[in-house]
Amino acid sequence: MMKKKMTESKKVAMNKELQRWIDETKQDKKDAKKTKSLKKPKGKCEICGKKIAKYVCIKCEKSVCNSCYFKIIGVCKKCIPPEIAGKWDGSHPDWEKELGVDWVA
Repeated sequence: MMKKKMTESKKVAMNKELQRWIDETKQDKKDAKKTKSLKKPKGKCEICGKKIAKYVCIKCEKSVCNSCYFKIIGVCKKCIPPEIAGKWDGSHPDWEKELGVDWVA
């Protein structure tokens, strides 16, 4: 089966959606920096409950560990859509890319 190339219109639409999400996240980060009452991480991670919390999510304000936090954008993996978080943390690989096939619906 041949892999289909993404059409230019799909690329543009995806890029616009990604840019909007990045802009929203940047705004959340700015808002979090403006508030002086930034919460300090304490205790164990509120997501996995296994590791010591080292960060606080700027969206939900949960104390989270390294594994449950995306430092580059300042949010925990529960505040990111599951399909994106899975690709970033490696728990949900991109099977189309891994297997070199297109999914048929």
